[in-house]
Amino acid sequence: MTTATSSSSPAGGSPVRGAQRTLYRAAKADPGRRFHALYDKVYRRDVLQRAWEQVRANRGALLDELAVELKGGGYRPLPARRVWIPKPGSSEQRPLSVPAVRDRIVQTAVRIVIEPVFEADFLPCSFGFRPKRGAYDALQVLIDEAWDGNRWVVETDIASCFEEIPHSGLIEAVEERICDRQVLKLLRVMLRAGVMEHGVVEGSVSGTPQGGVVSPLLANVYLHRLDRWWQANGVGVMVRYADDLVRHEALFDRVEMKGLHRRPVAAGRLKPGAARGWRCSRGWEAALTTTGRVGIARRLGSGKRGERVYERNQR
Repeated sequence: MTTATSSSSPAGGSPVRGAQRTLYRAAKADPGRRFHALYDKVYRRDVLQRAWEQVRANRGALLDELAVELKGGGYRPLPARRVWIPKPGSSEQRPLSVPAVRDRIVQTAVRIVIEPVFEADFLPCSFGFRPKRGAYDALQVLIDEAWDGNRWVVETDIASCFEEIPHSGLIEAVEERICDRQVLKLLRVMLRAGVMEHGVVEGSVSGTPQGGVVSPLLANVYLHRLDRWWQANGVGVMVRYADDLVRHEALFDRVEMKGLHRRPVAAGRLKPGAARGWRCSRGWEAALTTTGRVGIARRLGSGKRGERVYERNQR
């Protein structure tokens, strides 16, 4: 095992950004490396300061208290407050877990430290909740693939992904790159913190709740296994935005689509009946909206290969 060492940041750069670059380069240079000296960076005062600034533009003694709790191993997160919000394009509602401010700071500090390690591994097919990548980048891949002749699109999503990710499988995925016992313990404590609804606390046995600062990263760490499987075995081009999947190919193969539907992934299986396929005709392309859902986007003017498209019509 090797030790991740910090280094001074470039002239004019932030020490936190310098540490992130060091972790990223180390992880990128050695894909088999597992990092075991990360926990001390989580409670570094400058990392907590950056986390606090990202959560709320303020300063206070809370940071020093958190640093002491984290360093001494006494930190325990509070149950997140559960609220229900409308699900876009549906009459259903989905749960949102809102952590306390102090827990958001710690989660953000953890994300700052471990994100560069996993970003070094994530594949180009993944676009959701990643630095410098987003829905428009995913949209551009779909447009380019359509121009290349891959005009059949299959869309699906993973059923209750954030709520059903097994903690054991998630920690196993994290342990592929991190063996710092204190960081792993902190992640387990976060995952088991539970939620409070109407004054009643419910423990968590699975899932990385939507609304947590570190949850999107952990979901991507787990779904990275799906990305790797697809890279080795998949047919066509896959674009993944969190738990939404789009597959591009030249020919529509119902058998292959059913095979994808039966493929065990993430929280269990792709949502029953969710796989949909259609052909992109000239002048129209499959597109991702800003929420990551799939719609149909009209090409602007005559349109050229590589041109970015921003006008969208919801399907």
